[in-house]
Amino acid sequence: MLPIYFVVMDEDCDRELFAMVYQQFYNRMMRVARQILPSQAQAEDAVHDAFLKIIQHFDDLKAVPEERRIYWVVTVTKNAALDLLRKERRDLPMDEEVQRQVPAVPAEEGGFRALVEIIRKMPDTYRRVLELRFLTEWSHAEIARELHISEGAVKTRVARGRQMLIESMKEEGYVCE
Repeated sequence: MLPIYFVVMDEDCDRELFAMVYQQFYNRMMRVARQILPSQAQAEDAVHDAFLKIIQHFDDLKAVPEERRIYWVVTVTKNAALDLLRKERRDLPMDEEVQRQVPAVPAEEGGFRALVEIIRKMPDTYRRVLELRFLTEWSHAEIARELHISEGAVKTRVARGRQMLIESMKEEGYVCE
């Protein structure tokens, strides 16, 4: 797949940097997309869209310090996956959309998506931290750097957000032990 992306790139140094980004971040990008989208094929589409956006905004990527590129790439991937999910929902007939909003039991494949939806409804202070911690699997230190807060604040927000999440899940009909 990598040679296909090279076709649209002009300079060899850009190709080298893109190849490094592709090899270094592809697996993480797939995990992020797969956590948001219901199928592997959709996750692959989202990652492909993300790489196209990266190419379109390649100068922005080059301007990002190397140690922060993962955050930038993951954000592009997350946005591409969410765009794909929104498009899919717009294309559903009304009765299917209503069905998808009914909470799934945790044992079903849709349980994870239902959990993601509950997190998205939370206040931004806790939602963002929980998304980064549990959906993209970032460490407390990575979250602290991204949000420009202390690790202690991250841990507090994760704990409080987790408690809010448990309460919301109980309201939605999940059994939380």
